[in-house]
Amino acid sequence: MTGLSEILVWVTTAGAGVLAYWLMEEIDWLAQLAPQPKRFVSFALTGAIALAAWGVQIVMAYAQAPVGWRGWVEAAVAIAAAAIAVAQGVHGVRDLPSE
Repeated sequence: MTGLSEILVWVTTAGAGVLAYWLMEEIDWLAQLAPQPKRFVSFALTGAIALAAWGVQIVMAYAQAPVGWRGWVEAAVAIAAAAIAVAQGVHGVRDLPSE
């Protein structure tokens, strides 16, 4: 059985990209954005989802809070960047033509 901590880890690592991709296709006003703004909104949405899940992990004491402002910045950048990379991978597999 999967618990909340495992779900949050999934969302923070790989799931944010998957969830953002799904939201970008299911919410009409997001799906109708022009390609360039849609790309940037998807980056922001992916990062926000991952960071929110990470924040819940910290609040629930599943993850340790970083020490100092620099630790917070470094952890947040790493989490958001990883989530965005996964989102781009999902997009590439699902939407870009294979050669």
